[in-house]
Amino acid sequence: MTASRRPAVMAMLAACLFYAAFGGLIQWFPIWLIEVKDITGEQLGLLISLAGAARIVSGPLFGAWADGRRDRRAPIRMLAALTLLAMAGLVVSEIYAVNFALAMMAEVTFWALIAFLESALLRLTRPDRFPTYGLARGLASLSFVVGNIACGMLVDWGGNGTIWWWMTLLIAALLASAFMMSAEPVERGDEPPFGVRLREGLAMVRRTEFALLMFGCGIIQAAHQFYYIFGTKLWIDELGISATTAGWVFALGATAEALFLMLVARHLEHVRPATLMVIGGVGAMLRWSLMATGPELPLLLALQLLHAASFACTFLGAMRGIQAMWGDDRTPTAQMIFMALATAPSQAVASYLAGAAFERGGGPVGYAVMAGVAMVGTLLVLWLRVRVGRAVAA
Repeated sequence: MTASRRPAVMAMLAACLFYAAFGGLIQWFPIWLIEVKDITGEQLGLLISLAGAARIVSGPLFGAWADGRRDRRAPIRMLAALTLLAMAGLVVSEIYAVNFALAMMAEVTFWALIAFLESALLRLTRPDRFPTYGLARGLASLSFVVGNIACGMLVDWGGNGTIWWWMTLLIAALLASAFMMSAEPVERGDEPPFGVRLREGLAMVRRTEFALLMFGCGIIQAAHQFYYIFGTKLWIDELGISATTAGWVFALGATAEALFLMLVARHLEHVRPATLMVIGGVGAMLRWSLMATGPELPLLLALQLLHAASFACTFLGAMRGIQAMWGDDRTPTAQMIFMALATAPSQAVASYLAGAAFERGGGPVGYAVMAGVAMVGTLLVLWLRVRVGRAVAA
């Protein structure tokens, strides 16, 4: 491995380990909490909702703290270590309140890693050198697929307790890889105090285009919450499929996402970020509306392909839009603000709605509610597209 490629390769490795564990967190960790820790569906929705609310506060704090570090690896190491600590505490605790708090901590710190890992990939990859961003991000998405399927197979083989082992071992590997990443020293000079950095980060939201991007994409992505929290459980309970098969069904959507990023994204360089977000929003509305009909397995498989639109297209537009607005130096902070002030509260509300809908009407009600959530986000990114289009025309 040449010295010029090593930083990007190591960032890709860290991202792949993260998303392999994320495949367990998103789809299987809720089942572990329900089946092993005796948390109800409504309590789970509340837990994830509160974790999202906590990210509203923690996100800007993490971003301001990271802005003052002289090595860009520092926040990745810290957050991975905190997540590992929470997982270790969860497996030994028998106290409901402690379990609730530790699960919230794991949700907050693990989700926070996304901004720093994504910005590392954007910063360290180059279009003319291996690995490109599309390849690195696509392999990370495929790692999510592997994580999801492997976790389902482990559940069929050894029960729900294996979910914890999968996640914890991968988080430990992620922490180790963070110490192996190439150093990225930053010449900070006379840094402003923490409070000033925090205010500067929060002030980013005053830019109207960034606010529309943040909240529009955050809401579209939040519309996936019912699917993430209860989708697998509903497939197993209502369609009668095994946990392994459910993992493959879920993986189909993530595979569509990965193939989109690896094979299609590079051909969309000419498409404006706002246009990509609108396409993603429309795809989300269509997907969740049809999921509300209670599809049988053949239609469900077809609908999983819409993940390339509802998630990947929206995600790609958001990442390119943030990079174009803020550049390399401020993109990590902008992404953290995006996740904290838009994605986190949107997911918090959507998670609570998902939990309540699950208890009252199961899949049809839950997915119908998510279609409405996606419509709100789509209207915001459509507004962004119109606004940016006028600015270009002027």
